Amino acid sequence: MKKVLLFLSQGFEEVEAAAFIDVFGWTHTTEGVEPVEVVVAGLHPEIRAAHSLIVKPQHLLEELDLTEFSALALPGGYHDRGFTEAYLSEVLEAIRTIYDNGGIIATICVAAKPVAAAGLLRGKEAVTYPLDDGRHISFLAEYGAEVVDKDVVVSDRIITSTGPATAFAVAFKLLEMLNGKDDAEKVKRAMMFL
Repeated sequence: MKKVLLFLSQGFEEVEAAAFIDVFGWTHTTEGVEPVEVVVAGLHPEIRAAHSLIVKPQHLLEELDLTEFSALALPGGYHDRGFTEAYLSEVLEAIRTIYDNGGIIATICVAAKPVAAAGLLRGKEAVTYPLDDGRHISFLAEYGAEVVDKDVVVSDRIITSTGPATAFAVAFKLLEMLNGKDDAEKVKRAMMFL
């Protein structure tokens, strides 16, 4: 069974994480769809989200064998609420390891920034949260990304997007890249997106 590592930093955006959990949860209950396991990890035994949710991840990042994962899903979050830990060396190394092993990196909103910091967006089209005076876009450009005007961008095996409203689009795109268009459409129908 394919595995997706869902990494949650402090200050993560709740709806962005929930989209990955829900879409891939439906792979286990939708007839004719290959199940994909989501493994939730963080750097702490308890993670406070951007708003009011507190979660206990299944694993600490350091406990995992990253070579077992076909993809890494990164929800964005609020930097002033702890999302800055997504730039720590162990997180950047996890991003690089999964990508270097042929895995897909799926990000929502500002989660494109740690991927840029890991050196993976140089020369690639990408997007991030466009508001806040363009500082997030400038960050991507400083790391060599070609910032484009789209809601969701797939460049090589990296998905980037503009914000929380794109959460389900990114989760479905990741499912399509892992399992194929047929499985993604079956799950979309089951979830009433089609």
